[in-house]
Amino acid sequence: MKSVVALLIPILLICAVPLYAKTPEGDITVEAEGYGISTKAALLQAKRSAVEEGIGVVLISQTEVKNFEVQKDVILAKATGSVKKYSILQEEKQSDGNFYIKIQAIVSLASIKSDLAALKILLESMDKPRMMVLIREEGGNAAETAIIDYLTDKEFQLVDPAAVAALMHKEQELIKRATEGDPAAAAQIGALNGAEYALVGKVSKGLMKSALLGDTGMKSGQANITAKVINCSTAAIIASKSATSAAVHVSEEIAMAQAAQKAARKLMDRELFEKIVSSFQDMINNGISLDVTIENVRKFKMQKALRQAIAEISDVVSVRKRSFGGGKLQLSVQFKGNADSFSETIDGATVQGKNLSVTDVAGSRIIIQLE
Repeated sequence: MKSVVALLIPILLICAVPLYAKTPEGDITVEAEGYGISTKAALLQAKRSAVEEGIGVVLISQTEVKNFEVQKDVILAKATGSVKKYSILQEEKQSDGNFYIKIQAIVSLASIKSDLAALKILLESMDKPRMMVLIREEGGNAAETAIIDYLTDKEFQLVDPAAVAALMHKEQELIKRATEGDPAAAAQIGALNGAEYALVGKVSKGLMKSALLGDTGMKSGQANITAKVINCSTAAIIASKSATSAAVHVSEEIAMAQAAQKAARKLMDRELFEKIVSSFQDMINNGISLDVTIENVRKFKMQKALRQAIAEISDVVSVRKRSFGGGKLQLSVQFKGNADSFSETIDGATVQGKNLSVTDVAGSRIIIQLE
C-alpha cells in the first residue's frame, strides 16, 4: 500500500498551521514534539505529531467524530513510516519519569490519486457530494459507462444512471447545450436532479485507415472525448479536459465503442480526476464560496452589523457585499466548511436584538430571514 500520509493531504486544517518548509521534492519539513514512557515511545509520538501537524486533521462531522478519531489513530500509526528523515532537536527526561523529544522531520507528500482511503475522507469532509455524469455519444454510451465505473470505483456518490438516461430523451436542447460545455445548462440539469456536480461532455467517433491492418479485415476505430466538471450551485467550471484513443476490432461499431471507452478512461486517469480532487482539496483547505441572502434588512446600519457579525464567525475567511436594497442583503461568504455547517452556526444567532433564521439551503445558496 502506498504511503498513508497521502490519506491526510486533502484535509482541512482545524487548528493553527505550524510553520513548515517545502523541500524541492515536494515534501515538507516540520518541527514536532513527543512524550512517552520511553525514548522510543516519545519518538513515535513525535513522528505522529510531525505528520498530524504538518498535514492537518479533518473533523468529518460532529456525528462522526468518534469513528473518525479511531480512524485517525490508525492512519497516523501507519503514517509514521512516511517520516523520511528526522533529527532530534531536544531530548530530556521529565520530572514525572516520562520522556520528551523534539524533532525536525521531513514528511513525504505522496500522491493521493490512487489512495481510496484518502479520497473517502476528502469526500466525507465535503458531505459526500453527488455527481451526475452526462456524456453525449452517438450510437452508444461506452464513454459514459466507463466514467461511471471509474467514479463508482472511487466511491463517488452518483445520480442514478437510469435517471440520466431518461433525461436524454427530454429537454434535448438543454442536454445538448450542457454536453457541449454550457456551464449554466449543466448546472441547471444537475441541480434539478439533486447533484452538486455535473460531469458533462461529448464524444466524437470515426474510423481510421491503417496500412498496418492491410487486408486483415480488422477495423481501426478512433474516439475523442471532451468533458467538463461543473459546480451545480455556482455554474463554475472546476475541471476541463479532453482525450483521444483508438481501438481495433473486426466490427466497426465495436472498434469505435472500445475507442470511446479507452478515451474515457484515459481522460479520467490522466488529468481530469486529479483536477477534480485538487478542486475539492482547495475547497476544503481554503473554503467554499457561499451565496448568502438575508431578507428583511431595512436599515444600512443593520446590514453593516450583519456583515461584521458574519465575519466574526469561526472559519469564515471573508465576507463581501454583493448588493443591498429592497430589504435584501446579498453577500458572498468564503467559508471553511459547507453550507450546512455555516447554516447551523448562524441559525438562531442574534444581531442588534434581531434573530437570524435560515429558511432555505440549496447547494451553496443560503436564504436567511431577519426577524
